[in-house]
Amino acid sequence: MKTFQVKAVGIVSNAFNDPADYHKIKEKTSSIIIDDEYSKGLLNIKDCEYLDIVFWFHKSAGFTLSGKTFSGAERGVFAPRSPKRPNAIGVTTVKLLECNKNKIIVEGLDAINNTPVIDIKCCDTSLFASVAESDPVQLAILKSDPRIEIRNNIVSGKTDTLLIKAAQLHGHFCPGLAMGVMAAAFAMRELKVDSDGMENLLAITETNNCFADGVQFVTGCSFGNNALIFKDIGKTAFTLTKRDGEGIRLCSRHESRDIIEKAFPDFQKYYQLVIIEQNRDAELVAAYKRIALQRAFGTLHIPLKKLFTVIRLHVNIPDYAPIHESVVCSVCHESVMKSKTTEKEDSFICFTCNHSNYGFLDGFGIHF
Repeated sequence: MKTFQVKAVGIVSNAFNDPADYHKIKEKTSSIIIDDEYSKGLLNIKDCEYLDIVFWFHKSAGFTLSGKTFSGAERGVFAPRSPKRPNAIGVTTVKLLECNKNKIIVEGLDAINNTPVIDIKCCDTSLFASVAESDPVQLAILKSDPRIEIRNNIVSGKTDTLLIKAAQLHGHFCPGLAMGVMAAAFAMRELKVDSDGMENLLAITETNNCFADGVQFVTGCSFGNNALIFKDIGKTAFTLTKRDGEGIRLCSRHESRDIIEKAFPDFQKYYQLVIIEQNRDAELVAAYKRIALQRAFGTLHIPLKKLFTVIRLHVNIPDYAPIHESVVCSVCHESVMKSKTTEKEDSFICFTCNHSNYGFLDGFGIHF
């Protein structure tokens, strides 16, 4: 068999100098001091709430391939978590409490003082998530009612869960996304409605920033199902309306920014550096993301009516979206909606090939 060399990257520091009941050790916090040589490896570790600590049982001697556990059961050495192993390697999942320069403080580690740490990894729970997602009962439920989990979270007021899911669409956490989730969940509860993606529920957003993604996710009204209407007027506001025109509009109060700023005063400094000045230093970006995360979830717990005005109103809504005939552009030979072409004699030319003006939406709004 091949042999390998393992080098410690750090060492454990805690109050247990000798082997003890691992339950008692795990109850206390431990520090892990990383060697200066590897300290840069801690960059962004604060993003990992849970870590797997790989360490060496430095006081363990010898092993047997099978034996009795504390419960009296007979097990092979690879079945329990005994420190007496062919390779004296231990692995424990811990909660990260703090990181300061080359020292991290963790909760739940069952290694004693001066234990050599040979690796640290972000905890991987993908297998458990995969198992949960592939549960046949859950899959059957979601196939028949794809929004059941979202609807249940709206009804029960679990905006934290909704924000986590919305960020999977949006890509990151921020106060704007949180405000979109808050406003949309409130409107859905007030109107007692849900979306079936068939244009029976419409959302009218007045901005195309982060707020709009929270609205799209929670309401289920999107550009793709023709239930999202965009008004390019630059207000952090949206209206939710039923097909009969009965609706509710939420608009951010002008003082909402100051309220959020006061609750999270450090955010603006990092926002200025990373977003406004485009400073992409890795540590600055990591710090910005952490404080944006705190601010996003913290925003959810500010009373909604401190952040938004709320009015009931009747909305003039458009008819159901038409079904457009498709034709083939005679120049590029790509399929295109007939309504988005220029007809010449018996052929059709798409706006691109005809160099026609057409609208497009980007971060600045709608252009022609």
